[in-house]
Amino acid sequence: MSSEPKLWPTPYGPITQRKIFANLLKDIIRTNKCVYCSACASVCPTYAIQMLDDVPRLLGVCIKCGYCYYACPGTVEEGFQGFGDYKDVDTRVFGTERTERFGVYRKIYVVEAIEDEDAFPEEAVLKAILKFGMEKGYWGAVAYAGRDTPVTEGLLSYQVVGWKSRPSYALKPSDVERIKLKVFTHPPTILGLRGIVDELKGGFFQGVEVPQVAVLGPPEHIRSIWKGRLSWAGHTKLLRTVVFTASYFHRKFFQPTKLLPILAKKGVNFNNISDVEYGSDSIKFKVGDKWVEFSFEELEPSINKAIEEAGDMTGEYADVSAGRVEGVDGIVLIVRTEKAEEIVSRMFDEGLLKPLDFDESLVKSKLNELYGGGS
Repeated sequence: MSSEPKLWPTPYGPITQRKIFANLLKDIIRTNKCVYCSACASVCPTYAIQMLDDVPRLLGVCIKCGYCYYACPGTVEEGFQGFGDYKDVDTRVFGTERTERFGVYRKIYVVEAIEDEDAFPEEAVLKAILKFGMEKGYWGAVAYAGRDTPVTEGLLSYQVVGWKSRPSYALKPSDVERIKLKVFTHPPTILGLRGIVDELKGGFFQGVEVPQVAVLGPPEHIRSIWKGRLSWAGHTKLLRTVVFTASYFHRKFFQPTKLLPILAKKGVNFNNISDVEYGSDSIKFKVGDKWVEFSFEELEPSINKAIEEAGDMTGEYADVSAGRVEGVDGIVLIVRTEKAEEIVSRMFDEGLLKPLDFDESLVKSKLNELYGGGS
């Protein structure tokens, strides 16, 4: 079968036949390949796609524009054959090829953890970076998904309560400092970006204003930004606003409707959870003054399999990514772009991040081990 795109005859000449939500449903959603990034809903010009608890659904009128299909990080097309081709994607994103399995990088640091009751340690470091970047004028807003007020109820077809992830944004450095992360249900990250440019900066669509946005999300969702940029739909205005991306290392995310009954078997009410803590092979939920632990094996039916299968363990396409690595004290910080290097260096100079001594060869080895030891 030819890989060339089919053409539609029109009175104005032939145009490329694009795939639409029906194809996304067939190729991605029904085959359990959806990473729940919400890129499809975010780029839909008619708000026809809404994010249910577990997957996106078409609940409005589809105008067959095709943007949703080509924004999805799981689809391929004539101009983008997937993230498995590291040489091609690395070169297009960074202008060079990787020398390590964990991706292209400029610098690796280990920094002292930052205490933050509303974020995991690696997220707290990234929050500090995002706050500093806003203070210094690198960007004017931060899009993310956490536990704060959602940007819109209209694109989330479920009640947003408790620990369910919801898209949001921060507009001031103090807002960044207060954002609540620590989510364990898969987050609709890119809707936070849509909220900024659509609801908050509506003038952008009339060419009046161009927001400068930093995006914080898991590795698989940072990929969706690059998929959109590198694909046929890369000209969409939404993605032009993104000037910086920050990601934490891979962790397991759960689908709410499948998770709730599993928790209930041990008497854990989803809405009564007060804290959460990830382990190497389990997750603990705090209810009242007690911690209840679940192995990932117990939770396996509710784990988002597509996020697991994406295989991006370290936020390979983010400007900066942070995470914890077994056997390494502190937070490992991977700086992948010139802008990220400049920002982190300035934070070191101002004492806002504290670098720790570390064995770089050991850390690189540990990072590669996250991928099964490949290099």
